[in-house]
Amino acid sequence: MPGPIKAVLVDVDGTLTEARGSKLISLDAVAGVRLLERRGVVVVLVSGNSLPVTAGLAYYLGSSGPVIGENGCVALYQGRVIHFCEGRPPESLIKKIESLGFVESWQNQYRHHDLALLPRRGEKVDRRVLAEASRIVIESGYKPQWSGYALHILPPHGGKSLGARKVAKLLGVGLSELGGVGDGENDIEMLEVVGFSAAPSDADERVKEVVDYVASKPGGAGFREIALKLLGLQAQ
Repeated sequence: MPGPIKAVLVDVDGTLTEARGSKLISLDAVAGVRLLERRGVVVVLVSGNSLPVTAGLAYYLGSSGPVIGENGCVALYQGRVIHFCEGRPPESLIKKIESLGFVESWQNQYRHHDLALLPRRGEKVDRRVLAEASRIVIESGYKPQWSGYALHILPPHGGKSLGARKVAKLLGVGLSELGGVGDGENDIEMLEVVGFSAAPSDADERVKEVVDYVASKPGGAGFREIALKLLGLQAQ
C-alpha cells in the first residue's frame, strides 16, 4: 500500500449496502465510515445516485468529505452545489432507450446532467440489449455507463474519475493520497486513478481484476474490512 491515505472515495450501492444488489445500508459499513472519520481519514461518497439522495445519506452516515452525485457530475461541498459537467441528455434520446425496455428513474427529476434508466420491474438486462442501448447513447454524443442497477447517460467527460480529480483539488491532496472502494463497472475509472483501490468480495469480476485489494467479505462487511486495513488495524 502507498503512503498515508488522507481521504477515501466510496461508492454506495453494493459497497455500503449489505451485499451487491441490496438496498439496505450495512451496519458494518456505518461502523467503517465512522472509524475512518474518527482516525482522521475523510470519507467521500461518490455515487451514481442523485445529489440529494447521496448528500442525505452522507449526513446521516457521518462522512465529512465532499459529496459527489451523478457519477462525478455534481458535488455538494461546504454547503455549495458545484457542477463538474454541462448539459443534459435530450428527451429524444431517453425515449429511444425506453423503447428498448428501460424506464426512467424517479431520481431523474432531481438530476442535472446524468440521467438513469432502469430495467422494467422484475426484468433482467440482456447484455445484447444493453450493448444496443450503449451504441445509441454513444452515437448521440453521450457516455453510457452500466452500474449494475441502471443504465446511466452522462455528458462525454462525466464519470467517477472526474469526481476523483475534483475531490483531490477540493481537499488539496494528490490522487495518490486518495483511496477508493467500489463494486461496479462504473467505479473502475475511479479505482484506476487513486493511490489505493479496493473492492468487496462480491464486486463485479472486472472490478476485482483492477483493484489493489479484494476483501474477504461482501458489501458493507467488506468495506469495514478495507477500512481496518487502511488504518493498519486488525479485524475484530
